[in-house]
Amino acid sequence: MNLTRDKLPLSRSQIALRVVGTVLLTASALMVVLGSTVLANRLQGPRFLLYWTPCMLLTIAAIIVTLADMLLVRRASKRTRRELFRQQFMSPDLAEKLRKRRGQ
Repeated sequence: MNLTRDKLPLSRSQIALRVVGTVLLTASALMVVLGSTVLANRLQGPRFLLYWTPCMLLTIAAIIVTLADMLLVRRASKRTRRELFRQQFMSPDLAEKLRKRRGQ
């Protein structure tokens, strides 16, 4: 994992989700452009539904992948924020007192 100064590291699952999301969005955008321009005259009747249904499903899949990626980013951000708090504000004495209190 690469850790730069201003960015959180990306996990393998986040990288995979972003690649899949990019592919899905590219495919649906290409279908929209082709369906609106080049194939507009040929998409009549049942062909219209057979063409635009997969485009809609690709877009919905891209939204689902994006939501999953957002959840992973939130989880990583929360973990990093907690770790930074512990590093900055939790002296060894305070951490020991809190552990003793929880044990009671």
